[in-house]
Amino acid sequence: MRNKKRWGSYEDTRNHKKVHAELLKRYEIYVDVDWIRTWDSELAELNQNKRGAPYQFPPSMIHWQAFLVEKFSTRGAEAITRKLESYQLLPKCNDHATIHRRVSKMNLKFDIPKGVKLHIGTDGSGFKQTYSGEYFQSKYGKTRRKFMRVTITATKNEILDVDVQLNEKGMDSEPTSAQNHIENILEQGGEVQKVYDDGAFDVKKYFNFLGQKKIESAIRIRCNASTKANGSMRRKKEVLLFKKHPLKEWSKLKDYGHRWPMTEGHFSAIKRIFGDCAKAKHRRNVISELKRKVWLYNELRKYGNIA
Repeated sequence: MRNKKRWGSYEDTRNHKKVHAELLKRYEIYVDVDWIRTWDSELAELNQNKRGAPYQFPPSMIHWQAFLVEKFSTRGAEAITRKLESYQLLPKCNDHATIHRRVSKMNLKFDIPKGVKLHIGTDGSGFKQTYSGEYFQSKYGKTRRKFMRVTITATKNEILDVDVQLNEKGMDSEPTSAQNHIENILEQGGEVQKVYDDGAFDVKKYFNFLGQKKIESAIRIRCNASTKANGSMRRKKEVLLFKKHPLKEWSKLKDYGHRWPMTEGHFSAIKRIFGDCAKAKHRRNVISELKRKVWLYNELRKYGNIA
């Protein structure tokens, strides 16, 4: 039975009419073909000073087809595009092989907000490489199901960076991925003011890194943490503060609850919209596909924003 006293009452302050309108607008992207108007100008810019065979299909078309590929397949994207061609809405249609090649080579760049102090959270979540269950794998499979860890760094409203690690020896830890993401954000002119992370980030090296960059933190400390510095005065201060207050009081003091929409909320939406399993089989394609899922979700959110 759910313990209602643990979380207390929740007051919903959302503007439901606006939220409903934004959710509806997001899915307009699947039928938004305004990019046809800029077909010629995009190709002219893309093929300027290009050596070899020129591009025949504009980047905005590939961007639109990437959404279709994740929902259906490359052949599904070809069929839908071919239908638009039959209605004479676009000059020509590409085949599924071209769609796969162009979509796989897309530049998945995340925009970093400038001129604002960012409050970010980092977390990882597991994705599968097959839909088969444990029994099927043990009965018929030569190997067990392979899992991948997708780590994102995000604000409440948008994702800022992502990396994919196969679950194998030598993979980067979550704090290492978070440190790389923050360095990338700072290099692009972003300003990180505070991070919100779970207990997996209670690492001295990570605390020292945040101290060097003068970034505030709301990181849950392990209950049995030592109060000795042992090479990290920054962590010692956080441990003393954590032990001084009860968990609920510390959480309110640090606004630790803000971590949930920054990480868990995004992962929940990504898996509900695009699934938690990679269709690709080869290592490079699996990594590319999972990064693309995160990037497309971020683009979907931005498309649906209503000022």
